[in-house]
Amino acid sequence: MPDRAKRHRAQAGTTLIELLVSILIIGTALVLLVGIFSTGAIDSRLAATYTAAEAVMAYEVEKVGAMPYGTNPSSYSECFATNAATNPTVVAYKSSCPGSAGLRADVSPSQPQDRPQQWTIQISTGSAPIGSPVSIYKVNR
Repeated sequence: MPDRAKRHRAQAGTTLIELLVSILIIGTALVLLVGIFSTGAIDSRLAATYTAAEAVMAYEVEKVGAMPYGTNPSSYSECFATNAATNPTVVAYKSSCPGSAGLRADVSPSQPQDRPQQWTIQISTGSAPIGSPVSIYKVNR
């Protein structure tokens, strides 16, 4: 019986090494979970920005398509809010947008002699473009 009591007392608590190993495992799990959630938040924000950029591009394509053919077209820029459905704010061509607007559409026409007008639309956030520019051709009929 004394051997059994000795053995039981020797195995009675957790050792410092066991405690450190368990803290290490829990800490690693927490770091991984925080990383997963932050990556998800960043991906969600990017998806919202890309969706808004696609809507802005569709808006500008429709706007340019609805414009009458002009002999002297001019460039313009419009700013759009990414998180609220508001009317676009017209700003000087390629100038900065007000604080609430996250996307800017730069629309520039070019008209080579004896050729159709080419309207180029570039969507950007701040100074960084999103995607490739889109070109639309208009013919005087």
